[in-house]
Amino acid sequence: MIITLFGLAILLIGPALIVAAEFYPPLGGLGWAWIGAVLGIAVADNLLSRRAAIIEAERHVDEKMSLGTDNEVEIMLYSRSRRPLLLQVKDDPPIEFETARRQRSLRLEPYQTQRITYRTVPQSRGNYQFGDIHIRGRSALALSWWQRRMPAQQQVRVYPDLLQVHRYELLARKIHLQQAGFRLMRRRGEGTEFESLRDYVPDDDFRDIDWKASARRNKPITREYEIERSQNVMLMIDAGRMMCGQLDGMSRLDYAINAALMLAYVASRQDDAVGMMVFAGAVNSFIPPRKGSAQIGRLVEELYAVQPTMTEPDYGAALTMLQSRSRKRALVVIFTDIIDKQASRALLAYSGALYPHHLPLVVTLRDPRLEQTADLPPQQVSQVYQRAVAAGLVRDRSQALAALRRQGARVVDATPDELTVSTVNRYLDIKARQLL
Repeated sequence: MIITLFGLAILLIGPALIVAAEFYPPLGGLGWAWIGAVLGIAVADNLLSRRAAIIEAERHVDEKMSLGTDNEVEIMLYSRSRRPLLLQVKDDPPIEFETARRQRSLRLEPYQTQRITYRTVPQSRGNYQFGDIHIRGRSALALSWWQRRMPAQQQVRVYPDLLQVHRYELLARKIHLQQAGFRLMRRRGEGTEFESLRDYVPDDDFRDIDWKASARRNKPITREYEIERSQNVMLMIDAGRMMCGQLDGMSRLDYAINAALMLAYVASRQDDAVGMMVFAGAVNSFIPPRKGSAQIGRLVEELYAVQPTMTEPDYGAALTMLQSRSRKRALVVIFTDIIDKQASRALLAYSGALYPHHLPLVVTLRDPRLEQTADLPPQQVSQVYQRAVAAGLVRDRSQALAALRRQGARVVDATPDELTVSTVNRYLDIKARQLL
């Protein structure tokens, strides 16, 4: 039982009478009697009000939640009481989630059903549990609040950002992809499957002229071929020490996984076969390239519980396995990071072996805060050292990325909010230019 401000004000009349007894002694007994009476009435009011408040509560939340995005949680309240209820409802989401407001105040009329919602943002992937629902109600005489715990424990699983895949699907249907930053590519060129006929232009190859169609129309007609669609895309995700760093509340690995999942979905829609490897000090998992939506589901299930470790990534072991398990030419997308010379040397040593049999695409996450520190005019002695260190890291990183490009690798180096779109656009550009 929690006394309300109104109940406290009524109760404090008793102590005031006891203090006044210094001047008029009979008030002392009256004061003690007042305190006893108010407390007794408050306890009875609380117990009766709690007993009369017949409420049911249940939580509705998707068992598969998306990392780093707003996930809606719904609580349904059902009144079975004969009188109105003034309530405060507080849910118990996992402490690892960022929840701005999880408490609501409302008035529940007799036999009424009300729906309240709030949003929560998971900060890391894995298994989590919601607790019970806590309800606080004001007593009939407004002297106190009664409290009740409604059992509602519920397991949820936090996956990579699934909402971005749903948004892509909706945008694709509404042809709004360009508004979201994705490029639309027409895929015609020198392929192997006949696609359409068109008028001849001077740059066309004579071998592509359709002589029968030209004879029927009395002008040169050229065949157009559809670019070969079915290709392999292999996602290699580094889960080592370089991916443990945090940016804007999420680990570098989380951003990489979100981008990888989106790329896998887009590649699947392009009829490409998508595979995946997760590695750190050793290869943790390997999924050979396959087509179809079932493969995307398999990748999601494999990725949702992956966590970074402080292990040095073994690019040699990972790329050796890739060469032995993936013979067909593929776009090999390596999600990693370059934060020091040692890491960049290891990546340079082994990624060059991929080209030209495979086409490597190295995806790294740029830290805007590091670049700001490197450009910040120092005002204190400590800032001079910070700027020097930051500038050195930025320089080493730039040199390592330039070396990767010289070895034939394509590079995506983007900020957290641009990583997914930049990665997908580079893939679409590679497809459109027939670099595979």
